[in-house]
Amino acid sequence: MSYHSFQEAMKLAPQCEYYKVAGQQTDDLIEKIEKAYGFKLSKQHHEYYKKYGYIMFFGTEIYGIYKDVFEGIYAGNAVVATLQDREDYNLPKEWIPVYDYDDGYKAYLDYTHLNLEQEPRVVLSIFTGKEYEVTEIISEDFGDFLLELVERQLEEQ
Repeated sequence: MSYHSFQEAMKLAPQCEYYKVAGQQTDDLIEKIEKAYGFKLSKQHHEYYKKYGYIMFFGTEIYGIYKDVFEGIYAGNAVVATLQDREDYNLPKEWIPVYDYDDGYKAYLDYTHLNLEQEPRVVLSIFTGKEYEVTEIISEDFGDFLLELVERQLEEQ
């Protein structure tokens, strides 16, 4: 659990097949997103949005942002997915989607549980038709989650 895991994940990610990022995003855009979310982003989450926007590689797309994030499609768009799911499915206000497992389960940053570095844990959850049910705590922070995905991809290449 650490910022080090985040840095390591982002250093290794370009070695993954079909690696792509949205690229640098503006402070103004991130401020608008924080206002829409209703809270400030953690250090790792902020840096992910600011430096990379979003990241994808073979078989993996981590939710993120890009310049038209408020008008984009749902898939992979952290802002549209968050705001739409809050409205349609009562997604907890402190949750931000980061990964869709394509089987009904999603990984969320859970800002209701911050570690000692003030980073949200990552939970696996499914919508039951009435509410979101946490089925597993995947990792203690975003960096650990990303590093695991990247390392798994590199092992499979």
